[in-house]
Amino acid sequence: AVVSTQSTGVRVMREPHVYDKMVEEIRQADVSSLQAMDKSLRYTEMVILETLRLHPTLMRGIRVTKTDNTQLNNGLVIKDKGMIFFGQLVLHRSPKYWKDPYEFTPERWESGSRDITAFTYLPFVAGPRVCMGKHLAMLSMKLAMVYTFKDYDMRPIEGEEKDMDWDYRFTIVRPTKGHTVVFSKA
Repeated sequence: AVVSTQSTGVRVMREPHVYDKMVEEIRQADVSSLQAMDKSLRYTEMVILETLRLHPTLMRGIRVTKTDNTQLNNGLVIKDKGMIFFGQLVLHRSPKYWKDPYEFTPERWESGSRDITAFTYLPFVAGPRVCMGKHLAMLSMKLAMVYTFKDYDMRPIEGEEKDMDWDYRFTIVRPTKGHTVVFSKA
């Protein structure tokens, strides 16, 4: 959850209108309990989900077929209990499944995942092998956002917003070099 939280922070600093809306929600949120906080941070959750779509922590997933000569839906046959590699980053940015796939649009999650084609959004994988810690990870990221933005503002050095980017060369996607930000009391 740390890399994803870092990516969310970098992403919202690149999108001032998203930052303002998320911070306003955080500062008005009911944080009397974890359950209340979780329910009152709907836009923050949408921001995290969209960050995970554009910048998934892992770029790819791997599955092993259970039997020899496994036939996929498209007719392809995988022989000898083969391995299947799937690119989360490719799926998450495919125009076949996403309108304006390269745009950061948290609002695409307003109706939850009902409008999302099954198995095209995989930051926590899906189906019977979905990450057991998915809800804990989401709650941890929301909590980190609350503790970061409830009483503080965090802004990039003016003019450096677009220098904040991600490194996709390795299996784990992460923001590039460190970024200088200005923290101030809200």
